[in-house]
Amino acid sequence: MERKIEFDIYLLFAALILLGFGVVMVCSSSYILAQERYNDGFFFLKREVAYAFIGILLMIAAIHINYRVYEKTAFYILFLSITFLFLLFVPGLGREVCGCTRWLQFLGFSFQPSEFSKLALIIFLSYVLAKKKEKIKVFTTGFFPLVMISIFIMALIVIQPDFGTAVILGLIVFILLFVAGARLIHQFFVMLAALPLLYYLVAHASYRMERIYSFLDPWKDPTGSGFQLIQSLLAFGTGGIFGVGLGEGKQKLYFLPEPHTDFIFSIIGEELGLVGVTAVLF
Repeated sequence: MERKIEFDIYLLFAALILLGFGVVMVCSSSYILAQERYNDGFFFLKREVAYAFIGILLMIAAIHINYRVYEKTAFYILFLSITFLFLLFVPGLGREVCGCTRWLQFLGFSFQPSEFSKLALIIFLSYVLAKKKEKIKVFTTGFFPLVMISIFIMALIVIQPDFGTAVILGLIVFILLFVAGARLIHQFFVMLAALPLLYYLVAHASYRMERIYSFLDPWKDPTGSGFQLIQSLLAFGTGGIFGVGLGEGKQKLYFLPEPHTDFIFSIIGEELGLVGVTAVLF
């Protein structure tokens, strides 16, 4: 039987508006940097437009796929995500950036397997939790195996290292388990057991401790660990209510590292002000 294609029009418009706004802000925040690095001020814009076009095509294709297909392929999708994470450590495939091997490079394209892992784990857990139903309340056969699979994937992400993404993945897992009806006492004990490990991972990596200290008091080391956060705050402060104007920001002139990616929200705050950042959040 022919399946009627249905989708949430509001969610679609929200995604397309964010996509279009993102392309504009990438252009505004990256022109000077792209001109210096690649002698082409529109280098990052061209790449962003190309990725946006590919993303829209994939979205259209996904709309026509019955979600029941993911039930049959959940295990294969999870296995594929784990394979991608292992491939990061194969010489020539994993690309190291700033001391971290998070990007997989293949046929001229690169992507982060950890991002795919988020989607894969959500599909896998959703499928298994829907099948287990009330069995999820049983620790040994319902709850524990799923937690161990999740921990294994998070461990592969931590050793990249990408501690932040692993933490986000952990939160996603526990939200899914909570919604599925897992016992709170089980979740509590797992989180309690994870605390020493989390402390060890943070305390034995000086840069992670520096990030925490700089977050709490960036002015203690304004030219060192607190520099990025201070420059980010200066961008927001300069923007005020309505901003200095699109393309008129100064913090992207080598004060903020990677202004077109990590600190693009600061550029939005400077150029479009409180009105701009509120619109994005809305």
